[in-house]
Amino acid sequence: MQNPSGHQPATPAPAATPSKGKSSAQAAAAGQGASSSSHHHQSGGGGGDASATTLKRKRGVFQKDLQHMMYGFGDDPNPLPETVALVEDIVVEYVTDLVHKALNVASKRGKLLTEDFLYLIRKDLRELHRATELLSMNEELKQARKAFDVNEETLATNNE
Repeated sequence: MQNPSGHQPATPAPAATPSKGKSSAQAAAAGQGASSSSHHHQSGGGGGDASATTLKRKRGVFQKDLQHMMYGFGDDPNPLPETVALVEDIVVEYVTDLVHKALNVASKRGKLLTEDFLYLIRKDLRELHRATELLSMNEELKQARKAFDVNEETLATNNE
């Protein structure tokens, strides 16, 4: 069975012998990598997947952020690079798929809006709640920055 991202770890560890600091994602990747004989997204290039040949993305862009997030969710402080690469592939594939679906929803209107994404995640209440919470927090930060900039400008003019 091929894993969701189609990515095969460079050196999959045997599933029966977990190494120190091996996460459940690593164990799943090792098990899936061992059972699949062909993958399209190999970091060495030359994949046969149409989307991989039309758009090549830069790998490792989110590596540090993902390592910190994985640690925050209980993984080892220094996870294996193969694990981070696999998680990155899964996250990028999820976000890309979500954006494509949002574009399909927005195509009737001709403009992509935040509401298109909220519409797509409406059935996952936890994700929807978290997204609306982050959006409202972002709006509060914008208002606070705006108020801070206004106060800074008035102080600058008063001091002259």
